[in-house]
Amino acid sequence: MYRWLVLAFLVGGCASAFPKEVMSTVNTAIGVEMLRPDPLAFKGQRVMVGGDILSTQPRTDETEIELLARRLGSDGAPDRGDQSPGRLLLRSPAFLDPAVYGQGRRVTVIGTVSGVEERKVGDVPYRYPVIQVERIRLWPKDVTLGSDYYYPYGPWPYYDPYYFWPRRGFYPYGWWW
Repeated sequence: MYRWLVLAFLVGGCASAFPKEVMSTVNTAIGVEMLRPDPLAFKGQRVMVGGDILSTQPRTDETEIELLARRLGSDGAPDRGDQSPGRLLLRSPAFLDPAVYGQGRRVTVIGTVSGVEERKVGDVPYRYPVIQVERIRLWPKDVTLGSDYYYPYGPWPYYDPYYFWPRRGFYPYGWWW
């Protein structure tokens, strides 16, 4: 009985963001690091990219997302951290509400490389690879807890489990040992 439960847990833990049928046509060897220098060399290729949303702009015929790309984990989820291979423009034919697909949310996308667009990031010219979105996976919001949660004992003395534990130096005369 327990073996089947453990097996189901292990298999479920290795699940991908998208079904196998969809992943079979994706060129997973192409990453953002390869796209950035020359996106036109990969025009027409199906790729999987992901990262953090910087902005979402709905238009009459499409929704455009500016994405700060991140490396993808084994499950297809974008990694958290300070490293990024660059920025991308995602264009979806569907309406994606900016309240849902807002700044800071993480997504993974399967799409086709359709070209390159030059814009400015601040005052610096920047070449954005453009991806036409076919499938998009919005990951759950990250939950952040207050700093008291991470402090070993919380605000004194409420979360200190050893506060009333007798130890040397705890009592005024150190009589415990």
